[in-house]
Amino acid sequence: MYDTFFSNTGTEFQQLFAPFQKLNGLVVDQIAKVTEFQLTAARSYTDMGMEQLRAVAGIQDTGSLQAFVEQQGKVVQTLNEKLRDDTTTIAALGKDFTAELQKLAQESVAGASKASRAA
Repeated sequence: MYDTFFSNTGTEFQQLFAPFQKLNGLVVDQIAKVTEFQLTAARSYTDMGMEQLRAVAGIQDTGSLQAFVEQQGKVVQTLNEKLRDDTTTIAALGKDFTAELQKLAQESVAGASKASRAA
């Protein structure tokens, strides 16, 4: 008697908590993706900043100052492109996460509907 009860209860708990397990896995994966993106972006911006500091430290005369100032247009353009690409990437991560959440919600609703019909 108890074996059947625990067997059925275990199956019901598994069905009940399966969407939560999927959601937790999805959230953990998203956190990992965003963290990796942030670390990569931080490293990239840090490298760009260090290059600029080295360039400033290398200014020794008016010629090197002029070369530095002329180079700043390219630096700004590179920074703008990097910011645009990073914005696109983070938006895509959010869009993918939203799509996965919607898919999970639809699966959960379908599963709950099926379970209610079975009951």
